[in-house]
Amino acid sequence: MAVPWDVAVAGGGPAGAFAARELAQAGFSVVLIDPGTTRPRLEGLGERVAGLLAAKGLDAALAAAGPRLPRTVRWAGLTGSENGERLVRRDAFDAALRAAAQAAGACLLTARVSRIDDADVARGVALRLSDGTALRARLMLDARGRHAHSHARALRRARGPATLAVAGRVAGLPVEPGIRVAATPQGWLWDACDPGFGRWIQICIDAGDLSGDLSGELPGSGPAALAARLAGFLAQPCLDGRYAGAVADGQPVARHCALTLSAPDLAPPLVPVGDAAAAIDPLSGHGLFWALSSALAAAPMVRTLLDDPGQGAGRAARFHRDRVVGTFWRQARIGRDFYRLERGLAEYPFWAARAAWPDDRPAHAAPTETRLERRVVVDGDRLAERDVLVTPRDPDGVAFVAGLPVADLLARLRDGAGSVPDPAAGWLASRGLARPPPATRPLS
Repeated sequence: MAVPWDVAVAGGGPAGAFAARELAQAGFSVVLIDPGTTRPRLEGLGERVAGLLAAKGLDAALAAAGPRLPRTVRWAGLTGSENGERLVRRDAFDAALRAAAQAAGACLLTARVSRIDDADVARGVALRLSDGTALRARLMLDARGRHAHSHARALRRARGPATLAVAGRVAGLPVEPGIRVAATPQGWLWDACDPGFGRWIQICIDAGDLSGDLSGELPGSGPAALAARLAGFLAQPCLDGRYAGAVADGQPVARHCALTLSAPDLAPPLVPVGDAAAAIDPLSGHGLFWALSSALAAAPMVRTLLDDPGQGAGRAARFHRDRVVGTFWRQARIGRDFYRLERGLAEYPFWAARAAWPDDRPAHAAPTETRLERRVVVDGDRLAERDVLVTPRDPDGVAFVAGLPVADLLARLRDGAGSVPDPAAGWLASRGLARPPPATRPLS
């Protein structure tokens, strides 16, 4: 039998390709499986993502994004262009990340994962690819996006109001570089123009506005129907005729884009990353950052799972759940707050449903007291249990200050066993810590 790969990565979008590069650089044997069929389209890329790409030396991927462009917003009665973002060609961006993974030592197979024949903690995974190839790996990173879920996983997932994104390149309008976001009674639109690509418009509407199979096999959901739905949206009176004369340049596409918690629980040897774990609502502009940050977390998870399959699996499961579930509910409530800002449209069904979901809890609930909690964190290149300091200013918790475990620093304060070095002393003083806070029981 052939020696199995350490890690098979299914899906070569941003999450999968970036994870494959990180793992290959860490010394793992990695096979990246992707059909290479990313559709040409534009997407927003924020400065946090640009900074991460630059820090990682991914110049070719960053080159797929142009300069920062102004973003004009018409939302909640406000208009302005104070903020901005870059526009990235997703086909070129994804290809650059896959090439970077290959340069780091990953093997790229141009295919899809057709089925998983076996998945067991001890035996690993056995995969069958669309070209007939069979391979084995100790772990599989599932980065196939929203469609990566088994029936059992789908039954457990939580999801926001069903939302569709209908998007496509549009002709017949001026080529004016920039990004425009507008709220309308039917939903909201993202209008992006890159002179080298053209004008790309995406509308987000309620799923009930477009019935039928999105594959186009049923009446009312084929390319002509999507083009008509896009045209109807752009003809709304509130848009003041700015899109008069717009015609679809090619076939529009539709996809489900509701915020979805697909895999709250880790089930090794399968490790979901990116949208396969939690899919982000495009309203947040957080999608690419979540994809890359999720991939970054994969390397210590993989090393922990492979080095210590027993206790490591428990640590990885806690770490995964804390990150994925926490991100899902935080994004749900941030999105709700953005929808609630648009009070002038609150009576329309699209807005009413999203302003009411998921609840009335604050998006960023600050703790009222300082305390220590036992959590799983990244420590070097692995996962470890550490005491984490939670304060009103640090609700997500801090495990290290100036590279030193925060629990050790607090122990020095308590025991007088030595001075606390700067800048750790200044940081602790800024939190009002003259003595250690009380500890809590480990999180379950």
